Amino acid sequence: MPAKSRTEELRTLIKQVRDGEFDYNSRETPETNWNLYDYAQIKEFANYLNNLRDLVDEADKRIKERTPPKKQGVGRPPIDPADIAKILLLQAYTSSPNRVAEGLLYLFREKLGVHRHFSYKTVERGYDREAVNEILNEIIKITNETVEDKEVTYSFDGTGFSASNKENYAAKRQKQSSKKNQKKTKSECANENHDCFPIANTAKKMGFSYCVMGVGVQHKLISGMAISPDHSIGETTMFPEVFEQTLQCNPDMMNALGDGIYGIRWITDLVSTNGVTPYFLPRSNVTFRSKGFAGWSDMLYSIWEDMQEWLKHYHMRSISETVNSMVKARFGSPLRKRLDVRKVTETRLKNVAHNVRRIGYLEIIDGIVPHWPRKVV
Repeated sequence: MPAKSRTEELRTLIKQVRDGEFDYNSRETPETNWNLYDYAQIKEFANYLNNLRDLVDEADKRIKERTPPKKQGVGRPPIDPADIAKILLLQAYTSSPNRVAEGLLYLFREKLGVHRHFSYKTVERGYDREAVNEILNEIIKITNETVEDKEVTYSFDGTGFSASNKENYAAKRQKQSSKKNQKKTKSECANENHDCFPIANTAKKMGFSYCVMGVGVQHKLISGMAISPDHSIGETTMFPEVFEQTLQCNPDMMNALGDGIYGIRWITDLVSTNGVTPYFLPRSNVTFRSKGFAGWSDMLYSIWEDMQEWLKHYHMRSISETVNSMVKARFGSPLRKRLDVRKVTETRLKNVAHNVRRIGYLEIIDGIVPHWPRKVV
């Protein structure tokens, strides 16, 4: 077939998909055991506390094993970052302010294995501590190890966490995409895909904390995240960091899914050169010219040769939107912090809390038993 005809045929297929006119054979809806789901809901808080304690202890142990010990300085020893991480994750689960979080410490100190009491000001300063964020990142890796041999496909998507009930991310994204707001200057968005996040009300230190996440489509665990309160940083800019984190969680990843914003040459090639098959829907004016990115033409040929088979994988990308909804439904209270560095930590806590909570459901519903050391208190 001539190259021009092949390109026109590909463009027609992509336009049909984008317009919802392609005759796609939908996959069967998986069955849910509602009795087990009800039981998982009943045990949710108890499982969350147990898994929270054991995950933080395991993460802290791993970090200490690979980190050279530091010489103790002058003055009183700092509060153990593992203890702070436990309270911050409990605070994220209960959506409580710092003073209430200190009250929770009185109630759950023994249950969580916290070594000593500390004040709400220590809770507040915990959002600035690098050691706490390191523990949270390690928890993401540990929870994904539980499904490492069961998860091969990951979906990537961006979202926003609001700092005010008056700010709505979806509404701002829709407004940004409207024809009325299509005029953008280079200062607003410099990359070729105009993938800036919606502009927030920065004058009052409100707005959004923006996040790109990787999600396992089978078990809905977050595998990586990049977070920024800066609206000028786009999704494609944050993608490499999230993709690298996901590869570290599961080196055997086979498929990477994402919406049209990731359907550009360099991202497609980044994924394919790491041995992963990309499924990113290109634009309607796409061409087969690779411009030096071999992964680009490989993906386009797979679309052109069997669109039905390609869509079986691609449409699983909606799972990332499902997880976004799960996180916001359960941990959707507005961000309390006003400093940017603390907004980042608060957003990370919501995502990590999702994984801790999700592990409890997977154990009851799917029989996936966590492999880390578990304590009985």
